[in-house]
Amino acid sequence: MSLQSKILDLISGITDPSDRIYISSTINYLLSVYASGNASEDAVRDALFDVCYNVLRVKMYDSPDEEVRKKAAMLSDEFIRLFGVESVLRRTMKRFKLPPLV
Repeated sequence: MSLQSKILDLISGITDPSDRIYISSTINYLLSVYASGNASEDAVRDALFDVCYNVLRVKMYDSPDEEVRKKAAMLSDEFIRLFGVESVLRRTMKRFKLPPLV
């Protein structure tokens, strides 16, 4: 599953467009932070957990808190794995910049 598909899966059921944009922008920002190496993997995972937990808390309002926490932890781990794949491309492109075409 691609990162974009995972984000769409997370925000499905959220009807407010501004909330959907805020959530997806936050996750994409965390990808940039992760790929640049400006924060540790654990710090990014904790931030992802917070995002996932808060979104799932809204979507799964009748579920026990422990179930929501478990699902949020699972999702944040999946996002970290996808971030790893996505950041490989970004680091490779940065390392091997092509000269401008003139």
